Amino acid sequence: MRAWQQVVGLGLLAAALPALAADHREAPAISEQPVADINDIYAFRDGPETLVLVMTVNPLSDPDFAGSYTFSPGVLYRFGIDNTGDAVFEHNIDIVFGRPSAPGVQRFRARFPDTAVFAGDVTPPSTPNDPEIVDGPPGSGISVFAGPRDDPFFFDAVGFNRFRATGDPAGFRGIDSFADFNVSAIVVALPVDLVSDGSDQLAISGFTFNRRPGTFRPEGRALDRMGNPAVSTALIPFPQKNRFNRTRPQNDAIIWADILVSSLTDLGTSPTNIGVLASVAVPDTLKLDLEQPDGFPNGRLPEDDVIDTLLTLILNGPTSDGVDANDEDFLDEFPFLAPPFQPAPSS
Repeated sequence: MRAWQQVVGLGLLAAALPALAADHREAPAISEQPVADINDIYAFRDGPETLVLVMTVNPLSDPDFAGSYTFSPGVLYRFGIDNTGDAVFEHNIDIVFGRPSAPGVQRFRARFPDTAVFAGDVTPPSTPNDPEIVDGPPGSGISVFAGPRDDPFFFDAVGFNRFRATGDPAGFRGIDSFADFNVSAIVVALPVDLVSDGSDQLAISGFTFNRRPGTFRPEGRALDRMGNPAVSTALIPFPQKNRFNRTRPQNDAIIWADILVSSLTDLGTSPTNIGVLASVAVPDTLKLDLEQPDGFPNGRLPEDDVIDTLLTLILNGPTSDGVDANDEDFLDEFPFLAPPFQPAPSS
């Protein structure tokens, strides 16, 4: 291919990927509700028998105003787990929150399959920021964390904007645009067999819903949903992003598969790579094969460089934004995400 054709092709890609990020502020409607805006979900194992699921909301939280970022009492936060491959979720894990009693001070209630509902405290944005780990009923093997953490997503957004404008990958700076920002995170650990029903194939999605007051019942369609990083951001046309968020994953093959394939075809992605990406993104659930090592696209670990993986597949060859790791080291133990930046002083 001639040089000018490469530039045109890369420019087309950049135009089609207006804000390549995991899922931060990717759709007009959810951008107005940061408390329900799912940035990322992660799914991996902590040892062979424990499943860890992570959901982050409140994108780009400014540490100087840490106490102002809370979970919404009017939102149901849900992990859906499918173990039959039809994108219909056999099991749900639901977390709901009470109203803050002081800046950053909240309680939550959690409902897991075959487990009594239990409650705990959100970790406040205080110094030192020791995470409050809430264990489920005795013998359940369940733990929950909720509170502020460093944003685990890493990506050179400014460099990508330069790439978008010029079609030249040399515009990447290798600087993490999400460094020094926090998110509100929900992290749960549970026995794999609580949700696997003997299957080795799990598919996980994160959802937020308006909820009926005082209940774990969703009100209407999802406000946001998240499976694989960048699917909505990169491959769903802007006018349809709100509709995509409200669609159930079980309908993705009918409604969205042709659109996703068309987007990739227009970008010049090879048929082989289109097949790989389509198998991952349709339905848009995070797949986890328990017989394979964890790591995107088999589940997702916090340290996975998902942007490089996606750019390489879309552009048919090794491509990097130059950001290879998070700005802070992840923890080796629950809740795994790095502590938040500059938490507010203790009162």
